[in-house]
Amino acid sequence: MTGKETIDFQAVFDLTPAPLMIMTADLEIVDMNQAFLKAAGRDRPALVGLNIFEAFPHLGESGRMLRNSLTRVCATGQADFIPDLQYPVATGGRGGERHWSCAHLPIPDKAGKIAYILQHSELIQIDHARVHPERADEYETEIIEGDVLLRPSDTRAVTTPLLAESTLLHNLFMQAPSFMCVLRGPELRFELANTAFAALTGFRDLAGRPFHEAIPEAEGQPFWDLLQRVFHSGIPFAGKQMRVEFARLPDGALEECYINFVYQPIFGANGEVAGIFIDGNDVTGHVLAEKSQALLVRELHHRVRNTLATVQGVMNSTARTAETIEDYQWAFSGRISSLARTHALLTEEIQQFVSFPHLLRQEIGIYCEGDSSRIALEGPDVELPSQLAVPLGMTIHELTTNAFRHGALSTGEGHVKVTWSIHAGTDKRVLICHWCESGGPAVIPPVRHGFGSMILTRVLAQQIGAKVDVDYAPGGFKLTAEIPLDIERL
Repeated sequence: MTGKETIDFQAVFDLTPAPLMIMTADLEIVDMNQAFLKAAGRDRPALVGLNIFEAFPHLGESGRMLRNSLTRVCATGQADFIPDLQYPVATGGRGGERHWSCAHLPIPDKAGKIAYILQHSELIQIDHARVHPERADEYETEIIEGDVLLRPSDTRAVTTPLLAESTLLHNLFMQAPSFMCVLRGPELRFELANTAFAALTGFRDLAGRPFHEAIPEAEGQPFWDLLQRVFHSGIPFAGKQMRVEFARLPDGALEECYINFVYQPIFGANGEVAGIFIDGNDVTGHVLAEKSQALLVRELHHRVRNTLATVQGVMNSTARTAETIEDYQWAFSGRISSLARTHALLTEEIQQFVSFPHLLRQEIGIYCEGDSSRIALEGPDVELPSQLAVPLGMTIHELTTNAFRHGALSTGEGHVKVTWSIHAGTDKRVLICHWCESGGPAVIPPVRHGFGSMILTRVLAQQIGAKVDVDYAPGGFKLTAEIPLDIERL
């Protein structure tokens, strides 16, 4: 061939000895070659333009098998094979049931959509009378085309397992837990994509579309440039915990994902890269769990340092204010126990927040001895972050201890009422808390400032920015605290 000559593909099609017929994706017959016309015993004008089931009607099981095979080709874009189809077509002047083997191959258009289906059908006829008795076990069918040609009986034994294996491999590919797809050509068109890949990308239409068109958000993200690099270099690439973004809902916002994947080039017969095979796993949950764990470890280190510093401060302050060793032991033990209870509450909460009413009940309940009528707590549920829970827990402990030793809870007639509310300011929320004692002995203002005073004046004011007002009225001790709640959750 000189290179200037052209091939008459219509002539090649007509002269091909295998029976071939072409139909549209809607199953309308477009053309067939001479071998098909001879095998079917029909004329071209009588078939072109007809639906295949109009030209060759069958309402039984064989008709269902043929329709299912054609439907699978249109749905999956994959070839389908029927090794034995009993279908009534008059051939060579002989009517009745005939046995056929049929292969259906999809023919895509330029956009990758299935435009046509090529049917390669081969007529086989069970006729043991034409087989020599001594060789009957070696043959199963004959092809009716002029002279009788015998087909060895093990042909179906070969093709049937191959078809079963192909179907099994296809099902394994589609059902694999890792995401997989096959891209073909310089445009990297989707040839295959399994269910996991479809889920990763929002179950969008991928078949036959170029990667950049099917997944437009890929532009500007590293994994798209890496695809181009692998296709042009032929060198595989493995990514680990790479951050990507996909729109998993139509017209939806991009969702952050982390994936492990491999881009494996597919080489053609000429040694050039013909496509790319992608295999990987969505590890978003694992990555987010690692980040959360790292955050918790940092928070734990911070919490331990703060706790040790608090214990040291409590120990030193208690030692300075205690008059006897017994007073020191009692006060220090109580304060450490209070601190431990607050941390126990924090440990139970994943988000490291504590309910303010719970904190109050935990401290005051120790001294009411089951008589809740002496304690009144009124206010909404408020969650306190650890930065507020620890100093407030110590403050409530000091107030309660003072009420038990010197104030309203030191007698049988005294009462403590705690009310609180949330004030929504322009830039932050404020917890306003009132502590009121009544019915106890006459209050005498302290002549010296101990640990409790230090908590109120220094810790609450300096550490968390609270505003504290104390009133040593003779009828009962009162305290009002305004505590900013502007610390966000981690």
